[in-house]
Amino acid sequence: MIIREDFSNSTLPQWSMRRGTLAICLIASMLLAGCLGPSTADWGTGSGAVQVNFSMEETTVKSTLSGGSTSNTIVPVGCIPGTAGGDLQDGNGSAISFTGYLAASAFYDSHNQQSTRGLGFGVTTSVAIQSMSFSDAAAVVDGDGARIDLKEWSDPLYPKTGAGSVNLEKLDSEADTKWFVLGLIPTSEEVLRGMTSLNEWHQPVSIHGYMVYTEEGGSNAVGELKSWHTATNECSLKVESNTNREDLYVLVTGITLDGATVSENGEADDEWVQGDVPFLGRGGFIMFFLVGGLGGSVGLFIVSKGMLMKSAGRSMRVLIGEEGMKKAASVKKDAKAAKAAGMESPEERQRRKNRERQQAEKEQKKQQPPKEKSSTKEDEDSLGGFDLDSVLASTSTSRGPGGSAPTGRKSSVVVTDAAEEMDRMNAQQETPAPTSFPSSVSQQRRSAPPTKPRSQAPEEEPSKPKVRRRKAVKKAPPQPVEEKTAPAPQYDEDEDFSDFSF
Repeated sequence: MIIREDFSNSTLPQWSMRRGTLAICLIASMLLAGCLGPSTADWGTGSGAVQVNFSMEETTVKSTLSGGSTSNTIVPVGCIPGTAGGDLQDGNGSAISFTGYLAASAFYDSHNQQSTRGLGFGVTTSVAIQSMSFSDAAAVVDGDGARIDLKEWSDPLYPKTGAGSVNLEKLDSEADTKWFVLGLIPTSEEVLRGMTSLNEWHQPVSIHGYMVYTEEGGSNAVGELKSWHTATNECSLKVESNTNREDLYVLVTGITLDGATVSENGEADDEWVQGDVPFLGRGGFIMFFLVGGLGGSVGLFIVSKGMLMKSAGRSMRVLIGEEGMKKAASVKKDAKAAKAAGMESPEERQRRKNRERQQAEKEQKKQQPPKEKSSTKEDEDSLGGFDLDSVLASTSTSRGPGGSAPTGRKSSVVVTDAAEEMDRMNAQQETPAPTSFPSSVSQQRRSAPPTKPRSQAPEEEPSKPKVRRRKAVKKAPPQPVEEKTAPAPQYDEDEDFSDFSF
């Protein structure tokens, strides 16, 4: 009977790894929560910046968002509360509020000169707000509010919208909703930074600020105060029923959000800050990330590793059986006991020996004296790094006490016992000296450089080892070759043919 185990659980580690990757991606996305904001203008007089010198008597708006430098002088329009409604006056009054449900927004770090004109170059943010009370806007269920299909918003007061729940370009007196389309101009650097909170659509919002008025603008001036504009007792601007839409420039001094505010000086108790996370706050988010993110990652790694080891153990049990598992556990237990007793494994022993050998070699190198340079004579006698004297000295030593070396010229030929025996046999024979030599020997002799006579041979230094010469071997003359060649030169019988040194 063959038992087969289902190895489908081998996909479990892969599934765990995929889940771990997903968890890492989610944690990484949490790092970006509340930390990214839209690209907007800077504060100051540099490139791509605006600067507003706010005063109720006269306000100057300077901008470089058009590429060049522009400057506009305007008079703020405030509101004086009253029982019959707020009274709008230029150069007087408190801030006016524009309250409702934020449906769309746009941010500018530059302006197109063809679509923007006048005070529009000082606008850093544009918003589309459905007019209603703050409580009604906060009660709107997410997804049930107005949705705007925004196509283009190059002109701060005239967005181009498409099919959506509301088309701002087609609003008229018969529309069911009323809207503010505001071009916002910050009055301080803190307000400019706080305007990035409007990047989140579909939330209740209340913009606090002043309308604008210019004497040369007249009643037809775009975005300025008109004669029909009115406000409530709380100085909240009303939207006229004949148009259901108000397009205005606003000098912003503050913003009210659901649970946070943006103040002119940035010192409110619930001041909105870029990167703030709802409910948790910045400190709570960091703590949540450290505890939940890093701790969860470590826990997930431990769990996935345990599952992987468990799966590997099941596979090993199938391969080697229960008996093999018991033996493996016994070996592991013995290895731990031996290590606790101070025994070394073969690998540790080999590493220790290697370290000791390397240490001994280093100490030996330190103790060795520096080598002296060889003399000029020894350099001349060596051929390409090969010392002939050392070879000859070792050869004469290996011959033992029976050997002897003549005091003649140096020789690189080693005389063996067989050669000595042949010399003795040749000495007993009385054969005439050969008149000619083999052609190979003669060719070698002709190719060898001429040697000096014996009488002119230099004496050997007494310190150099002496090697015995070997006499030429007497051989029978070869068969005459019938060739017309020059007669071979005659050589003395005692001539040494074993010396081929230079």
